[in-house]
Amino acid sequence: MHFINAMLFIAMAASALFQEPYSTEWNKKSTFTTDKQIEFPGIVLEPGNYVIRVKESGEKRSIVEIRNQNEKQILATLLAVTDHRQRPDDNSEFVYFKATARDPQAVRTWFYSGDLTGLEFVYSISRAKVIAKANDDHVMASNSDSGEDVIVAITPNGKEVVIDDPRPTQTARQKPYK
Repeated sequence: MHFINAMLFIAMAASALFQEPYSTEWNKKSTFTTDKQIEFPGIVLEPGNYVIRVKESGEKRSIVEIRNQNEKQILATLLAVTDHRQRPDDNSEFVYFKATARDPQAVRTWFYSGDLTGLEFVYSISRAKVIAKANDDHVMASNSDSGEDVIVAITPNGKEVVIDDPRPTQTARQKPYK
């Protein structure tokens, strides 16, 4: 029995050595095309082809880059928080906020192909208030692009609900017994 287990382990280890890694899975990279203006936090993209990829992935926060088609120019570096959906899709998918006739459509979330977990983009607080009111829905917001500041959900009435605060919190300590 031990011999069979050992042989099975060796066969699995050997097969893993000869598999080619799928590079876009670990860095979550997709190419997308838009035929109209779309808005990401801090940038409006004109119709064209772009590349979006996760630069840094964290449990609560991630950093996403948008690059031009040949990936030589970084157009935007964005902060995003985790979002979830019910069913995975075979393609990368963007979820948008409703747009007015005169404004570009703002991107809410990007789901990578086959994932149930996506990334909801974090807008500036001032822009998030406008989008939240127009859509009667919450919008993630922060005062900073660095990922070091508090992330809030802006409600349609403009209220800020803290979602993530990276600053250390003070806890009460018990005095030692004498």
